[in-house]
Amino acid sequence: MSGLNHVILAITFFILLLSSTTLKAGKVDTLSLYSSAMKKDMKFIVVEPSTTIPDGGFPVVYLLHGMGGTYNLWITKVPALQDAADRFNCIIVCPDGGRTTLYFNNPLDSTYRFESHFIKELIPYVDSHYPTAKDRKFRSIAGLSMGGFGSLFMASNYPELFASAGSMSGALMVDPIARSIIAKSADKTIDSSCCQINWNKLKEYNSGDTSSANTIALALECGTEDYLLAANRSAHRRLTDLKIAHDYTERPGRHNWFYWENAIDYQLLFFRKRWNRFKQDQ
Repeated sequence: MSGLNHVILAITFFILLLSSTTLKAGKVDTLSLYSSAMKKDMKFIVVEPSTTIPDGGFPVVYLLHGMGGTYNLWITKVPALQDAADRFNCIIVCPDGGRTTLYFNNPLDSTYRFESHFIKELIPYVDSHYPTAKDRKFRSIAGLSMGGFGSLFMASNYPELFASAGSMSGALMVDPIARSIIAKSADKTIDSSCCQINWNKLKEYNSGDTSSANTIALALECGTEDYLLAANRSAHRRLTDLKIAHDYTERPGRHNWFYWENAIDYQLLFFRKRWNRFKQDQ
């Protein structure tokens, strides 16, 4: 075979290999859903694996962005999410949480009602339009920075919907900020607990056998050079003092995408192990 034929054969093989890899990557849908809660269209990303749908449907991870981000930031910064959906055999949903919503319903601003949109509109839409596992045991939530707070906020206030939650470089010191917002309100009837991680509910769910399907598996992590490290250590101490079961990890890293691109695999592995345990118990 001539040298030219060798080159042609090598190029052809490379193209076929590239095509095969591309075909195996998860499918990315960019969607828009009108929100009655937010009074506007809300965009979101759904990454669906190319693998065979398992009995009962795919587990789902709701992946939240940080402050100043948008719905497409995760897939833009970490395109390997497509591959991750296949490797961990799950659907990944990236909502738009707004620039500074902190993911709860702001009692002082009726246009910031992401919490209602997320719980009452987005989750039901995803469950009705995609082959998801509907049981809470197979629904997880994670996020970075502001999204890390949003993850623990959602899981602790809606434990009937989530069985696992993760925080990467979480802005977990926002509870005092939320209380100060309410304190400035003329409406003193507003309960400041509306904007806080529900530590008591987490304790209620995680005070018994941590292998139980009723618990909320928690995974917190932060980089050792991250400016939010102190807040994460404080959250870790609080969980420990309350005897709330959780995983906590510190690794070298800063508050940036280099860290989060690496961290997301650890979060998905944490969830995958949890799902596998539930599968074995069925």
